[in-house]
Amino acid sequence: MNWYLPITIIPGLGMLILSTVTLLLNLSSEINGLVNKKCSAFQHEISVRKIKQLGLLTRANALLYLATGSYVLSGILGVIFDSSSTLSVPSITLYIGTFFIFIAISFLITYAFRAVKIRKDQFLNNQNLHS
Repeated sequence: MNWYLPITIIPGLGMLILSTVTLLLNLSSEINGLVNKKCSAFQHEISVRKIKQLGLLTRANALLYLATGSYVLSGILGVIFDSSSTLSVPSITLYIGTFFIFIAISFLITYAFRAVKIRKDQFLNNQNLHS
């Protein structure tokens, strides 16, 4: 493993982190708008679901930060140990970072499907109110 391989992946992780933080901020603002006004039982249930979504995004973001740290550490260890073995300390650190990314992306996929379901429920509720 070359020491620079994990470092080259970090800009892509930065883009994932940036988009996740943007989603987090938008969702937080949306929740704030729902919580700060008197709402119906349906809106309260939507708020609860959105708060769970916020937790999912937070976990995904934390894993992306851990993956970035693992990749940086892997690059540093690659220089220190100068080993090309697939079971060396730098390689194992790289594998751990990749595992964190896999879990984070799984969380983001789950978030996306749940977000669509919430929007669909809101649309159907609004449609029923106006019928």
